[in-house]
Amino acid sequence: MYGSLRGTVLRIDGSAVLMEAGGIGFEAEASAAALRMLQPGRPAFIYVHHIVREDAELLFGFASFKERLLFRELLKVSGVGPRLALSMVSALSAKELMAAVQEEDVRAISIVPGIGRKTAERLIVELKDRFKRLSLEESSALTDDDSLSDPAVMLSAPADQPAAAPEADKPADDAKSAPKETSSGRRGSKGKTSAEEPQAENLSPRAVREEAISALMGLGYKEAQAVSYVKAVYQKGMDTKAVIVAALGHVNAINRRS
Repeated sequence: MYGSLRGTVLRIDGSAVLMEAGGIGFEAEASAAALRMLQPGRPAFIYVHHIVREDAELLFGFASFKERLLFRELLKVSGVGPRLALSMVSALSAKELMAAVQEEDVRAISIVPGIGRKTAERLIVELKDRFKRLSLEESSALTDDDSLSDPAVMLSAPADQPAAAPEADKPADDAKSAPKETSSGRRGSKGKTSAEEPQAENLSPRAVREEAISALMGLGYKEAQAVSYVKAVYQKGMDTKAVIVAALGHVNAINRRS
């Protein structure tokens, strides 16, 4: 099972990220925080969760160990699948979610797309019990600030502030020894090679807006909501990633005001 990837970002299509590691292209659905830090053509490190099904192998990417730990805890809750769990870690930080559960703040959890009041009430009950059972180490991992040491954050530093990769994590070597995958993330024929250059986004304004709307819908927002959020933030010259990040920031601002 894959736990992390270190390599070069080839493409970002909506919420899907294609990264090359060891000459193989890996595609992952990424959290909002991961999307904010990734740049096509730049080196990156992300934590991943690997799901194997009869009909597919899926990768989900995260900006920090904390995000992935929270994602995995959410998957243990009845009725929470990977898409909903990804929406939750994208909409709420670990601290915000734990605080909402502790304070039984139904409204705070209901802001997550796809979660209504009744579902939020049930999640609070189940998560409160699950958070209580976390070990001290796991609880600290969810609440501590790991921004100064997390390799994902370090590798997302601006170009004029290069960050040294930590010696403890060597996912690129793991990827070389792993079974070869296609660019869609499934095992099989050879994926993207290092000879291929990342393709710069060259989409029309309409295509950019449509991709951003599709990405927001992939995170659980209804089409009407996604259209509204994209319309509120789109400005001429923005690429898809910029629109998605701005739209998610717009949603968070609305939630804080209400």
